[in-house]
Amino acid sequence: MSRTSETIEEVINEVIFEPTPTIEFVAYRIVKRLLEAHPYTKKAEVKLEGKIIVQVRESEQRNIQKAYNISSYVKAKRCGSSGEIDYNYYIGASAVGMTVCPCAKEMSQEYAAEVIKTREDINISKEDIEKLINILPFSSHNQRSKGTIIVQIKDLENHKIDVLDIIDVIEESMSGKIQSVLKRPQEAELVRSSHLNPLFSEDAVREMAKNFIEKDYPNLEDDFKIIFKIESEESIHPHNVYAELKTTIGELKRKIKSI
Repeated sequence: MSRTSETIEEVINEVIFEPTPTIEFVAYRIVKRLLEAHPYTKKAEVKLEGKIIVQVRESEQRNIQKAYNISSYVKAKRCGSSGEIDYNYYIGASAVGMTVCPCAKEMSQEYAAEVIKTREDINISKEDIEKLINILPFSSHNQRSKGTIIVQIKDLENHKIDVLDIIDVIEESMSGKIQSVLKRPQEAELVRSSHLNPLFSEDAVREMAKNFIEKDYPNLEDDFKIIFKIESEESIHPHNVYAELKTTIGELKRKIKSI
């Protein structure tokens, strides 16, 4: 136990004085050192989690520092008598966005259409009612939803992927992007645009998968595993909603092409 603790402390102390490009490289150094300190063991695993502080343009008038959760998970295994070590790396990031319930919005639209039809003082054709219903934003309940993407890679040099790209995919896949400060016109615009793009949790997962593949990372191989997750903090229920997709890069490409 002392060797394990000592190894982790040594690597952390080295990182303080020696620049390290990525969180997955830190995890690699720890797991490599663990196997050196424990020559009798066949495998080792290291998981790192933390926050990355990023300067973002939140609006035309405002730049802020925003914190995102990132993680790296490394699995290392000695291969037979050769003593060679097989490494598998998993890079992940999480971001929060806004989702709007399509079901409640649809029921609001149906209710509004029925009210218009039954009003004797309003004379609008059925076709025009349908146009108005599809143009105007209607009320629904919305959620603050946390999206997560975890990607497998095998080589830190040739399979690089930026966690900031992962964060962009997550935020782009929601009904709307939440902001820390909103003036009244900005708040109104966010609510309007989000309600024009309603998504269930599983819809947001599918959007993340589609947007990730459309970025077309040439260095990710088809057999690499990838996980997409959404957890929505429900506003009208005492429970949260969770959706997840586990697949491979190759299988995901095939599914997207078949749509």
